[in-house]
Amino acid sequence: MTRLLAILIGASMITAAACGSGADPAATGPPGDAVSDSTLDGSPLGSDGGDEPEILSLRYGSLTERSIDIDADGRNATAAIQSMNQFATDLYTAVASNESGNVVISPYSVTFTLGMIYAGARGETATEIADVLNAETGSGWQEGINAYDLTLDARTTGSPTTWTSANKVWVRPGLPLVDDYLDVLTGVFGSPLAEADFLADADGERMIINQWIEQSTNDLIPELFPTGSLDPSTAMVLVNAVALDAPWEFPFDPAATRDEPFALADGSSINVATMHFDEFLPSAQSEAFQAVELPYGGGALSMIVIMPNDLAEFEASLTTDSLNQVFDSITDGGIHLSIPKWSARTHLTLNDTLAAMGMPLAFDAAGADFSGMVDGGGIWLDLVEHEAFIEVDEAGTRAAAATGGAMADSHGPTIEIDQPYLYVIRDRGAGTILFIGRVTDPSHVS
Repeated sequence: MTRLLAILIGASMITAAACGSGADPAATGPPGDAVSDSTLDGSPLGSDGGDEPEILSLRYGSLTERSIDIDADGRNATAAIQSMNQFATDLYTAVASNESGNVVISPYSVTFTLGMIYAGARGETATEIADVLNAETGSGWQEGINAYDLTLDARTTGSPTTWTSANKVWVRPGLPLVDDYLDVLTGVFGSPLAEADFLADADGERMIINQWIEQSTNDLIPELFPTGSLDPSTAMVLVNAVALDAPWEFPFDPAATRDEPFALADGSSINVATMHFDEFLPSAQSEAFQAVELPYGGGALSMIVIMPNDLAEFEASLTTDSLNQVFDSITDGGIHLSIPKWSARTHLTLNDTLAAMGMPLAFDAAGADFSGMVDGGGIWLDLVEHEAFIEVDEAGTRAAAATGGAMADSHGPTIEIDQPYLYVIRDRGAGTILFIGRVTDPSHVS
């Protein structure tokens, strides 16, 4: 099912094998240790945006804060970046082959939600998820993505470009989480653990979770989990939300924006608002494609726009190697650039996509093994929702993403971007793909 929404979000829901199994109506944290969770402006979070605070359980294993020194030499982070980029192209290829029109996803957000789920998987279930994520068992992948996430945050802090990534888990009271798994949630993902009584009021808890996502994505994703997506069988929801607000290092002049033709895949043409830039920008041209890199303020991140002669053919052979060949061919130089303004929103339920990519056991109530997450197992991955949004104009780019998992229980060449194209937002230093998508019709507003 595809629903158009306002940002990329990732959430995971766990469904108990038997509704309410193992549930304890009492809080799981030590008596008197529950605290109120607050919104970004300090007001309490409630299911209706009102006065009822959300209660956070202070359940921990041996760790009480995120680890910041677990990859001192950077080797794990380097390997994790490679695995994330491989997953990015794999996921984009799988999604794009089943979707028509404009597409935007955040493989970064999906990685972190699946990473929290993978940490609790065991046996063949863990092997399948690791294969999909390209996370080699025992390779320090978890430590690597944690180290890279902290590094990216540090490199954008104080920059004109604002980047945030946050993880959070909601768990049914009394669910017997394994202490080692609690350590991973805290140490690797820095994830607070909130209690949510899905058995008593699943829809109210859904609204609380959606409100946190909306606030964490600068109000761009108001409802990741639609009505009815969480129910009394929900035992656990794991969410990652990312948000990007990035001004161009070299903004476009709005006075130079004018309507110009854009060729559609079917051979027809439409007029769209097109921006223009005449200065020095990194770019590349070959017989097969044209590309241009647009740095964001501070220089840490950029958008690379790739316009192949045939987008469908380019996508069919898309790999991390083919993208790296494009990236490596980009050099500084003068340029005359024209590119449309656009926005895109994509909402995806990723169950079928992820199962087809190689992790069907996680969604199998009888076969899933998440005994590393919950004592005795008995839960499975019931739902993975993803939402992404991007808006590009003369000033820069706004983008957001979230993933949720529910477990039951110039002046040289001229580049005119005037036909379907693919775009990548990446960390320029590390090369990590943060967003990837395509534009087939920039006049279409989702």
